[in-house]
Amino acid sequence: MTMTKFAVVADGVEKRYGGVAALKGVDIRIPEGSVYGLIGPNGAGKSTMFDVLCGITKPTTGSVNVLGMDVTKLPAYAVARRGVGRTFQRTAMFKESTVRENLLYACYGKMQHSVLHRIFRLPVWRHDMAVFEEKVDEVLAVCGLSELRNNEASSLAYGIQRRLAVAIMLMNDPKILFLDEPVAGMNEAETAEFIQLLRTVGCGRTIVIVEHDMAAIGALCDDVMVMVDGRAIVTDTPDRALKHPDVITAYLGADDDQRW
Repeated sequence: MTMTKFAVVADGVEKRYGGVAALKGVDIRIPEGSVYGLIGPNGAGKSTMFDVLCGITKPTTGSVNVLGMDVTKLPAYAVARRGVGRTFQRTAMFKESTVRENLLYACYGKMQHSVLHRIFRLPVWRHDMAVFEEKVDEVLAVCGLSELRNNEASSLAYGIQRRLAVAIMLMNDPKILFLDEPVAGMNEAETAEFIQLLRTVGCGRTIVIVEHDMAAIGALCDDVMVMVDGRAIVTDTPDRALKHPDVITAYLGADDDQRW
């Protein structure tokens, strides 16, 4: 019998802001190589839980293990350098720089050369740049951005900027991707293209998504956790979770467009 390996294991996670409890004892298990969604209405606690799993927000109590590391005891930059990639609702990039330059900036933490190496173009600098440029070409091709490599990020359409955000993240070869509302604001065609991109880059990786677009969740996720009032009420496949009596009860009387 094959035992399931988990990329994320969290137990008894609570988060308090003064007298307000945003998370109330949440447990989660995310299998390696799966696509996992966190869903629920505004104020349900899913974004807080998402940030706790990324290591950005530290829980008040509880344990959080991601890729074998206790992220509650590490600064966010250390978590990122150990194989955790993250995108944000707002695209995080240098908009006056080109697509290629944005990807090169993402390699900063891997640079072996110093300022003097760069000024005098010494071998260590030349080696770094050759490696980084090769990686840029690879990532641009995967993300469908090769023809836009010399365009300024600010000139890109919104859907393409979201692709660039994923490309920047991929420059460090993350083992797990945390995507914060990745298709928010996209039209139907952009969403379909982005879903295909995530299927491509997600091969061999674990993906965790917070998203309001239930069509995208259904198309991408193996399992979802539905959160309400800081608690997980259902964990199941997207189709079964949205039909679960507890979920239906939680949203009874809400308009379809307001449920998520």
